[in-house]
Amino acid sequence: MKAFRIYGPHNGKYEELPDPVIGPDDALLRPRAVTVCGTDLEIYQGTMFYFTSGMAKYPIILGHEWSAEVLAVGSQVTNVKPGDKVVGECTVACGECEFCRKGWYNQCPTRRETGILNLDGGFSDRMSYPANFLHTFQHMSFEEAAMVETTAVSVYGVKLVGTGPGDYVAILGPGPIGLEALQAARAYGARKVVVIGGRPSRQELALKLGADAVIDTRTTDLVTETLRLTDGRKFDVVIEATGNPAVCRDLMKITRPRGRISLIGLFNSQMGELDLDAFVVNNITLQGSLGSPNVWDETINLMETGRIRTAPLITERLPLAKALDVFQMMADKRPDLVKAVLLP
Repeated sequence: MKAFRIYGPHNGKYEELPDPVIGPDDALLRPRAVTVCGTDLEIYQGTMFYFTSGMAKYPIILGHEWSAEVLAVGSQVTNVKPGDKVVGECTVACGECEFCRKGWYNQCPTRRETGILNLDGGFSDRMSYPANFLHTFQHMSFEEAAMVETTAVSVYGVKLVGTGPGDYVAILGPGPIGLEALQAARAYGARKVVVIGGRPSRQELALKLGADAVIDTRTTDLVTETLRLTDGRKFDVVIEATGNPAVCRDLMKITRPRGRISLIGLFNSQMGELDLDAFVVNNITLQGSLGSPNVWDETINLMETGRIRTAPLITERLPLAKALDVFQMMADKRPDLVKAVLLP
């Protein structure tokens, strides 16, 4: 098979590797599309927390946002069959520990994470995958379906803080996660959704995808605009999707008492500053959000019924062999790049 494999920081190769062998509980897949996210870039650059902390090790085949066609299945597999179109959960857990038994399999201490933590991913033209963690889809393109994983991450983060019809919601950062989170908040009936930050092209896209307003912090005062757009009450829900620790200083400026904050973005091993007294005095809930447990079927439904659209986020299509070119575009922060898809 052909695959793009990372051997260490800034050391990636597109090369031929032995074909995967499936076990009785696995499916042999042909990845058809894989999208690239900031985590992939961090692993390539050597700054991703799992690798800097020793949780994960090189080499690894990247790719946790993918869609595929089933080529063959193991003898014990009953949930998918050859010819099915599938996506796979990023987290592959043991199913037996305390966390798994409670449904928190994203915290399984022996979990593997596709293309990230001790499990090769979809930057390849063949892959073996545990069939129990596959989900089928029907009414999306392979490119759209490759973004089920990142959309599920957004849906999970929005649901964790109980977003509902009474809420004024702020989305910090109009990257792919933020743009999907804004659509998830709309799908759950938020009263108003405001996207904060980002370049003008991303703000324009946010409005097209359903944002009620955007706040450009380079030209307007964040607090003044927050009060104007929320009728003086500030935001009930804040979704942090930038991964930039500098925004931590602004969280309390825009969150109302009893508000809920969901941290979806990873901070690239950097520290942020929080006013802890303000959190206590205002009874603020600060919720970390890792992965996407128990929301995949719901997410696929939201996407297939058009309530969350991912096609408008795809701005670059390249063959898998050009993965390094995509990393360079991301590192250069190319203004027109929202999401790149690689085609194995």
